[in-house]
Parts: sequence; structure tokens; C-alpha cells
Amino acid sequence: MAPSLTPEQHLVMVLTERLISGASIVGILFIILTYMFSSSFSKPINRLVFYASWGNLGLCIVAMISLNGPNAGDDSPLCQFQGFMAQLFLGVDAYWAFCMAVNIYLVFFRSYNTKQLRGLDHKYFVACYGFALVPSIIYLFIKTKDRGKIYGGAILWCWISREWNFLRIAVLYVFMWVAVLIAIVIYIMAGRDVWRKRNALKGFLNPFNEDPFAKNVTMTTSVTVTSESRKPSLPNLEVREVYENHLDRSYDAYSVNIEIGQQRPERPRRPSRPAVFRIPTVTRAAALSEENADAFLYARVAFLFFIALLITWVPSSVNRAYALAHPQNINFPLNFTSAVVFSSQGLLNCAVYMATSQSACRRLLVKMLRRDYVSPTARKESFTTYAMGLEGERNGRQRLDSDATSFTELTAR
Repeated sequence: MAPSLTPEQHLVMVLTERLISGASIVGILFIILTYMFSSSFSKPINRLVFYASWGNLGLCIVAMISLNGPNAGDDSPLCQFQGFMAQLFLGVDAYWAFCMAVNIYLVFFRSYNTKQLRGLDHKYFVACYGFALVPSIIYLFIKTKDRGKIYGGAILWCWISREWNFLRIAVLYVFMWVAVLIAIVIYIMAGRDVWRKRNALKGFLNPFNEDPFAKNVTMTTSVTVTSESRKPSLPNLEVREVYENHLDRSYDAYSVNIEIGQQRPERPRRPSRPAVFRIPTVTRAAALSEENADAFLYARVAFLFFIALLITWVPSSVNRAYALAHPQNINFPLNFTSAVVFSSQGLLNCAVYMATSQSACRRLLVKMLRRDYVSPTARKESFTTYAMGLEGERNGRQRLDSDATSFTELTAR
């Protein structure tokens, strides 16, 4: 535990980490469950976000343990487990962002489609988690007399201890920023290509526009419904004959034809939403004919994921640079900011996931509301239908009883 931080500062960091990590876990579970069990969410553009979410979940577990690890002692199993998890999952988002940038390069400059990109996923998965797993395991078995174990107290949680601080830079931050810089170069190259094709790719970078290549489709459907009334089955032949004499035969089989045609175009209305939410809906004929729309959407998710990565790693890198320049001091605002952004990785990735799955989220919300809520109007209509059914059944029974009595009197005469 660093002596320069007060107990109150530690308490603030612990509460903040656990609160934000709890919200991130909810977002991560939403990603995992919807992707695994809903076909509306399990589309190619969400696949890499799904894979990266497992790393976010591991990092949230580290943040939930928080200072319990350092407080248990550097040699404790809890501290060593927390340090192992932190080393394993801290850089995973950066590695996945690099893989996404490679995909963008393949899409823009090698004309890869989503099927070809999918064939690379298992290689990315092994590379991202395997590259982080090797040093994470090795660090568990290294210990010296002068520095002790590699995993130990590191202000926020157990990670690489201050005595082994150079390993944080050499094994994590250097590789992470090299990957980020390569990704930035790729994004600049892709950005120039997007700019040249800006007319066809209008709306590509708008996160509120789920599918900038969507086409307006009009369909005509013909439905024929044929129904035939069924006469009730009565046990007594004589009663059945009397009942049939009283039946109203004016009703017969019928058919209904339903046709849905193209509606006349209405005059465009003035949008009432803010400009950022005004999503262009014109057909991207040029993009559909010239470009692979799915692959471009895939690339846009990678770009949004990269933005979320920068939000996470820039404050942490500034904090690390300050620690190198002032090794004897601990800056509480920078450490607090690092705790916030690391704990919010799951929330940021969930925001990217939902931004690219807006229609699926709306369908899920509507389905949940319809299951749990019945409007007063629907409840009233249901009660009215039920009451009419009871009344009809009661009248039918009275009519049958009357017919049966009449038939009995006729036979008695």
C-alpha cells in the first residue's frame, strides 16, 4: 500500500472501482448472452467484440477484488491470483484492437469479405490470449532476494510490483503502444480511402446509423384464408336434428385476400430530433454495387472499438509516464482516472455493441415489454371477449335445452 495515499483516497478508489466494474459486468453479460442465444445479435460485425468481452470480464474481476489483494500480502494466494489476472487481461483489448485494424487493412486494401475475415478469428483468439498468457504464467515462478516476487501491491490492485516496474513498460506498454501506432497508421490509410468514396459511404462513421447501406425494400404479399364452419357434435340423434333445424344457415365458408402494395411517397417531414440523430436513409447504390457493405460495417465496428481503447489507455499511459518521471510520488487524480477507465472497459465495449445492434436491441426491448406488460385497453378487450364467450355459451345451452324440451313434448304426444 502506497504511503502517500490516505485511507480516504483508498476508500474512494475501492468504491469507484467496484461500482463501475459491477455496471461493466452487466454490460459484458448482455454482450455474451445476446450474442450466444439471439440470432439478431450474432452477426459478423459483433464477433470480435464478443471475443474481447471475455478479457473485459477478467479485468472486472480484478477490479472487484481491488485492494483486498494488496491488503492480503504480496505472497498471499489472493494477491498472486489478482496479479496473474491483471497481467493476463490488461492488454487484451489493445491486442484485439490491433487485430481489428489488420482486418480493416484486409477489407480496404485486399478486398476481403466477412467470410474470409471469419477464417482468421481463431488465429486472432489464440494470438491475443496466448501472447498475454505466457508472461502471466512465467511471472508466478520468478522471485529474487532483492525484489521479491514479481506480482505484488501496485496501488490499484496486485499487479507487477514497484520493484519490477520496468516489466510493466517492457512487456505491456511497449507492445500495446506499438500495436496502437500501427493501428493508427492503418486507420489513416483507410480514412483517406473513405474520404475518396465519401459519397458512397455517407453515414459510415455515424455510430447512430446502424446500417448506412440499408435499402428501402417494398414487398407485395397475398394471403388467402379459407375457413369452414363446423357443426357441433351432439350425442342424441333426435336432438341433433332439432338443433340443425334451428341453425342459421346464412353463414358459409369465406375467403379473405390481403394485399400489401407500395404506398405513395409522402412529403418529407421536418425532423424533430437533434442533428446527430438524423440518420440518412437514402439508398447507397454506389456502395452496394462497388463495395462489400458487410465488410465496411465490420470495419466501422473496429474503428469504434479503437476509440474506446484510446479512452481507456491514454489516461493510464499518462499515469505511467508520470510514475517514471516521479518514482517517489503517487498522483491520486491520475491513479483515480486510471481506475475509472480500466473498470469501464466493459461499459464502453457494450456501448459499441449496442450502437451497431440498434434494431436487435429494439426488438429485444419490445419483446420484453410485451411479455411483462398488458395495457389497460388490451386487458379490457380480453375481458370483453371472455364475457361475450360466456354469454354465447350460456345462450347456446339455453337454446339446446329449449329444443330438447320441445322435442320431448312432441314425442310424448
